[in-house]
Amino acid sequence: MREIAEPHLDLVDVQALVERALRIARAESPAAENPMALHAGRSHAFVRALAGELRERYHDPDVVSLCKYDDRDRARLGMRELLHDISVCRVAPVESASKSRTLWYVVGALWQVESELARDSRQALVDFNKLVLGSAHHKLFVGPQVADPEAFLGVLRPAAARCVGQVFAALIPHPDRWDIAGPDVEVWRLRP
Repeated sequence: MREIAEPHLDLVDVQALVERALRIARAESPAAENPMALHAGRSHAFVRALAGELRERYHDPDVVSLCKYDDRDRARLGMRELLHDISVCRVAPVESASKSRTLWYVVGALWQVESELARDSRQALVDFNKLVLGSAHHKLFVGPQVADPEAFLGVLRPAAARCVGQVFAALIPHPDRWDIAGPDVEVWRLRP
């Protein structure tokens, strides 16, 4: 069995990853009849694109990138998502107790990602708390750009201090601003 250790990432790596996903999501941006549906569709497109970008980091059939908006690994694992918006895991086969079927189990978590694009630090912290529970080498919280990013991230820092692994936060434009030019992605390391 292969080791699941991950290389140390820097802010530039994470920023490039999130920027590519945002570009893809903007290009796929769905049409919608009302702003709420538009924002939800854009958010889903972003999560799906980010899961795809994380999948591209690995050229290994034993690494899966799960999210509820992508069925790619559902047949193998019997689910689309685990506990997070995106979970990137190394998996391995085991034979079922009867019928000699191949089943798959999680060997280890490489990435855990939560995305909450509401401009509300309480909602952000609710989702961020899920990252504290995980054992992934890399954790990423994606939130919206806000007027005072340091205050917004200050709410997340105590929880980030309780995480294992590298913890990043990326702030992207809220889906209601995707049609407006401006800074697209800002990234912070919350824990080395």
